[in-house]
Amino acid sequence: MINNLKNITKKFKFDGKKNLSRDNAVKLAIGLITLIVISLMLPSYKTIDTEFEVGTVWSNEDLIAPFSFPIYRDEAEYEEEKKQVLKNLAPVYDKIQTPSQNQISLDLNKLFSSIEAILSRAKILEDTKEGDINSPVLTDEKKELLIEFTPEEWNSLYKLYNKNLGDNEPEYSKYKAAVIQNILDIYNNPIINTDVSNNTSGKISIRLNDKDPQEVVDVKDFYDNNKIRTTLRQRIKQITPNEELSLVAEEIANTIIVPDYIYNKEASDKELSNRIDRIPRTFGFVRENERIISKHDPITRQAKLKLDSYKKVRLETLGVQDYFKQYVGKFLNVLILLIILSLFLFFIRNRIYRDNLKLSLISSLIIIISFFAFISLKITVNAPVELLIFASVSAIMLTIIFDSRLAFFTTVIICFLISAIRGGDYTIGFISFTGSVLAIFSVRDIKNRNQMFRSFFFILAGNTLAILAIGLDRTEATNKILIELLFGGINSIMSPIIAYGLLIFYERVFKITTDLTLVELSDFNHPLLRELSSKAPGTFHHSIVMGNLSEAAAEAIGANRILARVGCYFHDIGKTIEPEYFIENQIDKINRHDNLPPEKSAEIIISHVSKGIELAQKYNLPQVLIDFIPMHHGTTLVSYFYNKSKDQENIFPENETVYRYPGPKPQTKETGIVMLADSIEASSRSLEDPTPEKIEKKIIEIIRLRFAEGELDECELTLRDLTKIKNAFLKILIGIHHHRIKYPEKVKELPNINKEIETD
Repeated sequence: MINNLKNITKKFKFDGKKNLSRDNAVKLAIGLITLIVISLMLPSYKTIDTEFEVGTVWSNEDLIAPFSFPIYRDEAEYEEEKKQVLKNLAPVYDKIQTPSQNQISLDLNKLFSSIEAILSRAKILEDTKEGDINSPVLTDEKKELLIEFTPEEWNSLYKLYNKNLGDNEPEYSKYKAAVIQNILDIYNNPIINTDVSNNTSGKISIRLNDKDPQEVVDVKDFYDNNKIRTTLRQRIKQITPNEELSLVAEEIANTIIVPDYIYNKEASDKELSNRIDRIPRTFGFVRENERIISKHDPITRQAKLKLDSYKKVRLETLGVQDYFKQYVGKFLNVLILLIILSLFLFFIRNRIYRDNLKLSLISSLIIIISFFAFISLKITVNAPVELLIFASVSAIMLTIIFDSRLAFFTTVIICFLISAIRGGDYTIGFISFTGSVLAIFSVRDIKNRNQMFRSFFFILAGNTLAILAIGLDRTEATNKILIELLFGGINSIMSPIIAYGLLIFYERVFKITTDLTLVELSDFNHPLLRELSSKAPGTFHHSIVMGNLSEAAAEAIGANRILARVGCYFHDIGKTIEPEYFIENQIDKINRHDNLPPEKSAEIIISHVSKGIELAQKYNLPQVLIDFIPMHHGTTLVSYFYNKSKDQENIFPENETVYRYPGPKPQTKETGIVMLADSIEASSRSLEDPTPEKIEKKIIEIIRLRFAEGELDECELTLRDLTKIKNAFLKILIGIHHHRIKYPEKVKELPNINKEIETD
């Protein structure tokens, strides 16, 4: 049993050298990936500020051309002229040799003869009651037609064929003659192989061969597939109103008629390219040392075109060395911000800094929001899409997953990155910062996931105030401000929704347990807690009191109070298997251990750890809660049965490990607190006449014992923490036992313990 327990709990052992979650090489890789990805999002080298508009004033120094360059036309005008060229282009068609009209007539008569043969055979099948027009026996003959009629079309043909069969001029013959004559009439016209409706110029260019010049003619004189079908249908309906017979005529025409003018894509594209090349790209020239614009000059349309042209040519002439300097600068910009964030994590949130999985989480959020900023630059629409960067999403998630202080600091870094990626657009950085900070305040104390949506009002308030402040300061047009407010409102609505979905995804991928999840698990309607309260009520009550003790102690030292409390609720769930073997559940005052050997009793007591782990895994409890089950006992000794064994044998038991929990020792402040709370709460109940002095003495005694045993060596509790924990425990326990005690005048402080606790 003990060996099995060790196997189950072995995965809880901490080995810093082999644990990738704390490997410095992994930290470096995370940092490099973040640095490279974000650096590549930064905009290319700019020689001048491009955030100017026609009508504003040039506030920089006089700009003198360092080299000669052409003045490029406005890109929008150039694109519009290209569209006009495309619209007026006459596509090129090649004239090809096609069958003569006599040949088409022969083909049509031959086709109808084949159809009539099938109809005649169908008549025989029907007369002999062996089948009908759609019988499988006619399949092979139908395939030879190379036209596939539907069963309904065959039925219509068959009915028409048999109607007035004995007359001199049956209706079928009229139909056949009309189809042949109309197809021949259509074939007598020029036919193209493309859809006329796609031709925007109304013209086509005819090329008889590669050498002859092209002739441009009106496309309206030509037939295409649509015109053939429409014309044929109108004429056939004059003979018969049957829809299927019209479709039969169309399918025959599609098979027989061969277009005599074929679209030549290569020649058409070449003609289009030649015409576009003839569109002038420039309309003037700026000489070297010529003044482009003077300081305080208004930026006219002409001046803006000169500035845009200068920037374009300057970027095109950048050398390899210039690009190298540019990318070094990009990396340094991002590196400085990441170093600042790393220093904050190292000194202020060291637990997070040492956890590579959590660093990956933070890094991924930074990259995602940066990518939103990058994409906003690529969307070329006349709308403030930069207001849809959703920086508040990362602020909400970091607050819920970690804390508001880390979220605030990371938000500052993210807003700087947004501004840098947007080419120094610190306006959007300011708006993002305002909305994100208010979002942090709105979710820092939420108790359930639905409360996340209340951040909408805070983000909306932040975005609105920032947009109004900037818009009014710049005297922007009212319409522009209203559009920006609309996009700010969309941001406010979408941010909580995105954060809600992304939080669920992150909890699963990064295996994190947020305070929201812990609060949800603290519901006493949880199946495990219901089972604990019904099967082991004494243990359940003990866990509740422990939760109060641990929460107060965790809050006193700055640990996670919710984690400590919920960890207490589940730490002893293994006792639901055999609750009667634990003294707090022995209601009938019959001790089951009286008739058991000490080693067997110890085995039963210790086994509640392995059983608890199995139950926790069965109910999919997060690992951070499962850790409390083995760690709250650490490697302590089941001293009662160990001493009982010594008394019986009058010597020390040969195998002490039988009476010792397999561990591991507490690895976090929260599990260390719960270990102390477990022993202290149980011991306080056994005190007779529990005065404050006795309670304090018992607390100090147990803390000293666990400290001396080395059970607290692997967690981060300091001597100062232990004093605060002692005071928090004492206050709660005095409150519990107040009806039985006499208060002292002064509570002593925890004496110094001559042993240092590793906090690293």
